[in-house]
Amino acid sequence: MLLRAILTAVLLSTLATPIMAAAVPDQSTGVVAPDKSPISWTRAVNTRPGREAPDLMERLRDGFGMPDLNNELVQKYQNYYMQHPAAMRRLLDNGRRYAYYVLEELERRGMPSELALLPMVESSYNPKALSPARAAGLWQFIPSTGRSYGLSQSWWEDNRRDVVSSTGAALDYLSYLYSLMGDWHLALASYNWGEGSVGRAVAKNQAQGMATGYDDLRMPAETKNYVPRLQAIKNILRDPQLVAQMNLPVLPNRPYFESVALYGKHIDLDTVAKLANISVDEVKALNPEHSRPVMKVETINLPKDRVSQFKSNLNAYQESEKPLSRWGSYTVQPGEKAERIAGKFNMSLSQLQEANGVSMKSLSKPGQPLLVLSNPAAEQTPGAASLTSLNENTPVNVAETPDKPASKAIPAHADAVSTKTKASTAKEVKSSKTQKSNKSEKSDKTPKTTKPEKSAAKTTSASSSKPAAKTATGSKPATKPTGTQKK
Repeated sequence: MLLRAILTAVLLSTLATPIMAAAVPDQSTGVVAPDKSPISWTRAVNTRPGREAPDLMERLRDGFGMPDLNNELVQKYQNYYMQHPAAMRRLLDNGRRYAYYVLEELERRGMPSELALLPMVESSYNPKALSPARAAGLWQFIPSTGRSYGLSQSWWEDNRRDVVSSTGAALDYLSYLYSLMGDWHLALASYNWGEGSVGRAVAKNQAQGMATGYDDLRMPAETKNYVPRLQAIKNILRDPQLVAQMNLPVLPNRPYFESVALYGKHIDLDTVAKLANISVDEVKALNPEHSRPVMKVETINLPKDRVSQFKSNLNAYQESEKPLSRWGSYTVQPGEKAERIAGKFNMSLSQLQEANGVSMKSLSKPGQPLLVLSNPAAEQTPGAASLTSLNENTPVNVAETPDKPASKAIPAHADAVSTKTKASTAKEVKSSKTQKSNKSEKSDKTPKTTKPEKSAAKTTSASSSKPAAKTATGSKPATKPTGTQKK
């Protein structure tokens, strides 16, 4: 009884005492998360003077909240942009449609406004940007991490390119990284290189009694250049006189686009353009996630000043019972050639292939569903159906048959002998691919830097050796090292 009473007293005493959880290393990174790592402004967002400024850059400046980085790399990139103002103008022009929305989301979450400049480094503010490592969109998510953050990818659409969805996912990820690292520079390094890689670099410095700031860590060249590029852009835009001297464009401090509900309707891109009285290119620029000429959507983004006109025209269009889409579905019949299918629906062969995004061989695969232009006469033939039949049954690529016969089989015992050779060959192939990737980058001429290392932990963003990528729609941004853990 006495022992039970003592144990009870100890237990009650423990429950009555506040438990102070010790900071423990994150199992994946080895970094000790800070007790408190709030994301907040020095002033309340709604009371900041810049919020009502006519120029978005003034509002952006008023929300800068990250510590400044000052090193030789920052100065190098700042000098480059000052000597090549056209590169900065392109970055700002590309961000005209999207920067207001990104800044609004940052302010809503209480995050530093510098992050609205990050897509300039990542993708040159081009939502159609696609790296050789398959990282896509303004924020350059690779497929796996995109899915982890709710960015679905299908034959119909790739939500890594959706400005609204991908911005939400990127800010979620950055918030997590800041809460993990407790330092914005390390959070950005983690976004580029992977939190595991940064965590191990921090732990290594800690073990050697060394400092663990951004400038103190040993990182790949691309990551080392990553934050300096952002800081260089920030330094230029924070100085109104320098902005005027470089003749940089003014971005209006007002929303460029608005989301309009369509409640899951199928609607053609050119129908949207017609009803909103804008170009098809503008529709694509504001809804870059859609891969097909027809969309099935809950909402669509339109220029704010065209929303009223679009709604009015849409109501009149539907009252006249005109179809919102001129596309339908067709199932390839046995023995049917692609040329015959295209002719049946008054399409060119290239138009049929482009609409479906599959190889030429796939267009002739029996049972393959295809997106085709509606043809009332053909709809009475076997295989023709409404567009809704494509919703869950979409085209897939058929593996191409190699033209050359297969090479001779390698004897089983050769594996042990050639292991070293294989490793050497793989290294050479990897080096060759890296060189080819670097040569094919579409970017403005910039000062050369050392070649970025390849990270096995993460697919990184636009090449640090190229401050500004070309921004024409459809162009590829600077390359990313191959990896598995990325935005």
